[in-house]
Amino acid sequence: MKLLPTRKPVARTAVSSHDSLGRGAEIAVSVGVFFGIGLMLDNAFETRPLFMIVCSLFSVIGSFTRLWYVYDNDMQFQEVKRRKLSTSHMRDSNLVGEK
Repeated sequence: MKLLPTRKPVARTAVSSHDSLGRGAEIAVSVGVFFGIGLMLDNAFETRPLFMIVCSLFSVIGSFTRLWYVYDNDMQFQEVKRRKLSTSHMRDSNLVGEK
């Protein structure tokens, strides 16, 4: 006797965010860390805003450069995937025709 119904598979049609929330938090933390490093350097060398600005800009530019390369890699993967899917019907029809 079954008390619970069998679980039906759920179709995953929604597009995932590819961990966008995690990437945003990573950028915020890295900018904060570099800002703190810049603050410590400014206190050590008594050059108040110089190292804070330089370290923060370094972190922001590095983070967005990393995002660009990750995005570009994802898009290249999607292009290859789309190309394979768009020509898959040709390969299948060739196989059927050869039999």
